[in-house]
Amino acid sequence: MFKKPALTKYPLVVMLPIIWFGTLFLTVIVLTTFLFFNTDTARKPQKYALYSSKPLVLGAMTGEAGIGDSRAGKIDEVFATYNCPLEGLGKVFVEEADKNNIPYWIVAAVAFQESSCGKNVPGIGSEQDSSYNAWGWAIYGDNIHGFDSWEDGIAVVSKYMNERFFSQGVTDLCDIMKTYTPPSEGSWCEGVDYFKSMIDEYKTPLPEL
Repeated sequence: MFKKPALTKYPLVVMLPIIWFGTLFLTVIVLTTFLFFNTDTARKPQKYALYSSKPLVLGAMTGEAGIGDSRAGKIDEVFATYNCPLEGLGKVFVEEADKNNIPYWIVAAVAFQESSCGKNVPGIGSEQDSSYNAWGWAIYGDNIHGFDSWEDGIAVVSKYMNERFFSQGVTDLCDIMKTYTPPSEGSWCEGVDYFKSMIDEYKTPLPEL
């Protein structure tokens, strides 16, 4: 008797290439989609250069701080935001702070509180030359102490902060205020703390590309 050839495996033989090409096609589609979206994300510039866990964005300036020591970069960026005469001296603030074992931001924050970061300093002499005293340091009535330069003032005030307060264990801003400027009744330490946060929690918005 003539037997018909078995056809049970025939459909499977036909389907295998179809299944293989179908699987390959789907894999290519999935990988292409994945790479497209990930490449797109990678190309987008990061909006911020972060310097702390709870940053503040100040003003609308752009650029990157933190070349070298990011602490100096933060001080310079904040001073630049407010067009401070002390702009560009972030490195000096940090170097003197490290030398004297004090927080890097404190002398800069006091300058903000006392003189709007160097904008309002008393004049000395008949010509009312700048005293470079942005810290209200050793000023009693008309008796005004002048410094030779901003750098000189930063160095002297940083040393004073260490010797008078931090080396003695006095680190609370309101406790420092009791000696530094007793009549302030709290406004001074609140102001310095505000400017401390402004500096310490700063991040720089970067330009959109």
